[in-house]
Amino acid sequence: MRTRRGDPARSGGAGTSARAQRFMGEADELLGAEVLAGPAVAGLLSAAADPDAAALGVLRVVEAVAREGEGDRLRAALAGSPAFLSRLILLAGASEASIDHLVRWPDSVFVLNGEDTHLIVGSEDAAPDALRRTLFTAVGADPDAELPTATMTGEEAVAALRRRYRDLLVQVTVDDLAALEPTSIVESVTALLSDLAAGVIDAGLTIARAETEDADTASLAVIGMGKCGARELNYVSDVDVVFCYAARGEAPDDTAARAATRLALRLVEIISGSAAEPALWELDAALRPEGKAGPLVRKLEEFDHYYAEVAHNWEFQALLKARPIAGDASLGAAWYDTLNPYVWTASGRDGFIEQVRAMRVRVVDLIPKKETERQIKLGPGGLRDVEFSAQLLQLVHGLADDRIRVPTTLRVLAALGETGYIASADAADLAEAYRFMRVVEHRLQIPRMQRTALLPDQESKLRTLARSVYALGDRSEGRLADDRTAHSKRVRGLHEQIFYRPILEAAAGQDALTAMSAEAARARLAAFGYRGTKAAMGHIAALTSGVSRAAVVHRQVLPALLDWFSEGVDPDAGLLAFRRLSESLSGSNWYLKLLRDSGVAARSMAQVLSLSEFATGLLLHNPAAAAWLDDQERLQPRSVDSLRQEAAGLLERHGAEAVEPIRALYSREVLRTALGDVLDAVELPAIPGILSQLMEITIDAALSAVRAGLDAEADVPDYEFAVIAMGRLGGAEIGYFSDADVMFVHRPLVDDLDSEASGRLTAHVKKVALALTSALGATGSASLEIDIDADLRPEGKSGPLVRGLESYRRYYAKWSEPWEAQALLRARPIAGSGELREAFDALIDPLRYPGEVPVSSLRQMRRLKARMESERLPRGADPKRHIKLGRGGLSDVEWTVQLLQLRHAADHPGLRTTSTLGALHAAVEAGLAGEDDARTLETAWSMATALRSAVMLFRGRTAAALPADHTELEAAARLMGYRPGSAQRLAEEYLGATRRARKVMERLFYEFD
Repeated sequence: MRTRRGDPARSGGAGTSARAQRFMGEADELLGAEVLAGPAVAGLLSAAADPDAAALGVLRVVEAVAREGEGDRLRAALAGSPAFLSRLILLAGASEASIDHLVRWPDSVFVLNGEDTHLIVGSEDAAPDALRRTLFTAVGADPDAELPTATMTGEEAVAALRRRYRDLLVQVTVDDLAALEPTSIVESVTALLSDLAAGVIDAGLTIARAETEDADTASLAVIGMGKCGARELNYVSDVDVVFCYAARGEAPDDTAARAATRLALRLVEIISGSAAEPALWELDAALRPEGKAGPLVRKLEEFDHYYAEVAHNWEFQALLKARPIAGDASLGAAWYDTLNPYVWTASGRDGFIEQVRAMRVRVVDLIPKKETERQIKLGPGGLRDVEFSAQLLQLVHGLADDRIRVPTTLRVLAALGETGYIASADAADLAEAYRFMRVVEHRLQIPRMQRTALLPDQESKLRTLARSVYALGDRSEGRLADDRTAHSKRVRGLHEQIFYRPILEAAAGQDALTAMSAEAARARLAAFGYRGTKAAMGHIAALTSGVSRAAVVHRQVLPALLDWFSEGVDPDAGLLAFRRLSESLSGSNWYLKLLRDSGVAARSMAQVLSLSEFATGLLLHNPAAAAWLDDQERLQPRSVDSLRQEAAGLLERHGAEAVEPIRALYSREVLRTALGDVLDAVELPAIPGILSQLMEITIDAALSAVRAGLDAEADVPDYEFAVIAMGRLGGAEIGYFSDADVMFVHRPLVDDLDSEASGRLTAHVKKVALALTSALGATGSASLEIDIDADLRPEGKSGPLVRGLESYRRYYAKWSEPWEAQALLRARPIAGSGELREAFDALIDPLRYPGEVPVSSLRQMRRLKARMESERLPRGADPKRHIKLGRGGLSDVEWTVQLLQLRHAADHPGLRTTSTLGALHAAVEAGLAGEDDARTLETAWSMATALRSAVMLFRGRTAAALPADHTELEAAARLMGYRPGSAQRLAEEYLGATRRARKVMERLFYEFD
């Protein structure tokens, strides 16, 4: 025979303390009889969640009843009804808040009396209409009236309504606590709590009507949102509502609007305001159109216009569970019929699914890290994950299939399983997990009737919680932890299976566990951001069809990969690249093992393939690098010494033919850097320096290879040759997009060359420079090109490609323009003869770090900058968005810093650097620039530098301006470290940073006030 909770036969073995026995003895003294001190009661106490709390709670109730002179009645009830006694002890051991209510209203203890198995759950009294009638009666309102109005008002009415609500809540709580298998009735409990909330709101409205002037001029419908709308409310939760009104009869609309607003405001006070009887819960209208900034009440046509023309994507998801719960039933039905169709077309809106997922991420991010694992609702594998999965499938498929248009999570899961959108076993697993976690959440709220979903971290509280969750068997906190972990793990693991496994089955034409058609599979892909769904289905079929080992592995990993691709900004590109990569490596056992066994590698691969066309292209040319994705240590930049040693080894093995292997080394290491960049394995500010070092090493090694081939065949005197980096390469500030701005210099090692030998050498070094440029920039190779650009040399394109050191000396002494001294600020020898590099530095230092800069030179520099802004900016370009030449962009910051260097580097050695930020920091240390100004300039310059590299990573091509395309901007934001959905935030922060930098530049460079 099954026993009810509280019977000795099912005791958890906690025993009864002396303290509990003392409390029961004191209660018996007040009752005037030995009713509570016997062994039967001791057994009931030992089964309670907290036996001591149960005994104290009973004593408090007995004291309160005795004060009211009802001791005899209570003694008779306790002695005559084992069920009554069991319920009181059960309630007292689990809910101090319920006992507080019984102490405030001692007569209410008798709501626990009754001989049926349940007091209210599953009974006729739990029907929505019966609850409404009970609550209306409490305030003297006729539930059948056309416009029900309470006969009680003010504090008396509020207290009567709140007391009756809590009397009913006590009955629900006891029935829930008494259930042997609480998961079996959790849906009934949440529905009853929701209907109870709806009834109390409706009854509260009758009080508001009785107190409000012109109340009869307006009809008001209260629409329940969220859990109340879905009939899955917790014991304690905000009840989200919106208010719709209509004028009654001949009433002017403005009169009706004022009356409806007063009704709504008073209703909120009745439910949530301060009074002698505590508030019930927060009645929250913040989900209304325009939120708290919008009017509290609206007409139906205003709601319709808002959702048709104005509403944000997330607001349609909020409509998913909406239903009329109180007030004018016909107006509420009209509201539902008008607005509900919007829910089922919302998934076709631009960015809808992306924004829904981003909102879920933001909610999780708001959880304090120390609480994440204790969160039964918002934590990984928690209630929200189940609800999110069910809602997302509804939003994707609900337009075409009205069978899944149901609001309640458990019923949605059942419908999705029955209709084949998820496997029935998966639906059952999710439902089981959901029921368990809802029970735990309820048991967390019942003690103090407080809104919480956070598991306690104290062992004693966990023990009490576990005893309230489990009625039979092991009631320990260990069992609770094990069950919670198992359910959470299953929920987390089901996500990819639910959303993507049916797509694989449909694409491959397999005997599916679900009944998803190819058309439905394409619809689901489209909803998750895939644009070319037909092509995507083809890729999936190609990857998963057949019985090869590769196909088997792909079928295992693709559900997760498809999900991860969809989290990127270009899932189609990610899927196509994965197919190409897998086809090139399908015979490699290490690759298939990596996919199957390394979740880290698979997720990293998905992130790269869907977010970076540049890195993907390099990876497809070097597929073996996929092995690096399993270990972020392998994505760290290699040391300069190790790279130079490898390049030296290539030169030793290949000699004059080493340029192509050297370029392959360069491409491989740029790929390593790009992967580390995309996957946040490398700090963003370090990227330009890493890329610059790679380019320097490559140019230096390639120069040695070129000279090894050309010098051996040439009849020329011995000579030194060096490459001088200019521009961003000179500053070690290049991006993935950068050319190599350089100058070439040579010096014969033989004195007094005759004119013939000098001519041969001049022709030869030009040949070396051209060969180096050609070899590094050659197309048709699998390796990256390095575009050597020597246009910054003296006299530009009209001047000699290579000059001797003495030729540079004569030119700079006689012909140099002020802009050339400015350009030399970033000149840095990077390749070739070490002695010649030092000699070149010594030659140009007096020019770029002069003791004094003539006023005429400063004036010319400022004129040249102004001309650049007006003439070099592309036609039609927005000067606020252009990254290099725009206001506050790279040029503004760099010219400001370079002016400081020209004027002060002679006196302040710290300014003698080719680095923009290095010189800026040195200027602050020297007192030449304020810290705030420097910080403003650095922020704008760093953002512009990172933005150019981010767009190059995403699209594989350079960006001249802040992207106008949302997808490109979103990708740039993610690659710059912003969270998903931050495209607009990036744009606003970039424009703000450059606007502030321009003001600093105008003051420091142009010397404007």
